[in-house]
Amino acid sequence: MRKNNYSGLFVAFDGPNGVGKSTLIEHIQTDLAEKGMNVWVTKEPTNTQLGNFTRQIAETLGSECLTCLVAADRYQHLSNEIIPNLEEKQVILTDRYILSSLILQRMDNVDVDFILATNENIILPDIQIVVTAGQDVIQARLNTRGQLTRFEQGKKTSEELYFLKEGAEILKKLGVEIIVIENSGDLSANVSAITKRIQKAVKQ
Repeated sequence: MRKNNYSGLFVAFDGPNGVGKSTLIEHIQTDLAEKGMNVWVTKEPTNTQLGNFTRQIAETLGSECLTCLVAADRYQHLSNEIIPNLEEKQVILTDRYILSSLILQRMDNVDVDFILATNENIILPDIQIVVTAGQDVIQARLNTRGQLTRFEQGKKTSEELYFLKEGAEILKKLGVEIIVIENSGDLSANVSAITKRIQKAVKQ
């Protein structure tokens, strides 16, 4: 894995299913845009043919197979979307990235070394936002959803939170800046804190 040497800033958001990443990103995008910053919002799996295929068949795949397919979508994501926008000095906000593999694929009993090997040539995010919340809050949000994936069924939030912490430590050792956000309560305060950190990083 290599550091981002492009002109733009690369920020990844990861956390348990139902933690509120999408809402947080939406508000941060608006806040940054109002401050005159060029922002590109994206997600994984992507909305490409490969990403949609990954999403559609994920429930039918074995653990190592899904790990490889997710990584393939990530490499395409980098070459087709992330790198071109980083070259244009955009601030990239991605809803899920490598930390999600270190959560979900670990829940699928995939070895850490295998996950890291399949993602060996990706670009690391400049900032990793680790979004967390109380288990009761997350479960209440999941209860409002319709069909759940195998990673969401059976109240697996405690397992997700465990691998979230483990994965964040791995990325920290790789030199990624880790920012932990407790997203149970004051959304506006969280948005403000992250926006200020991004503004500071862009100025550096």
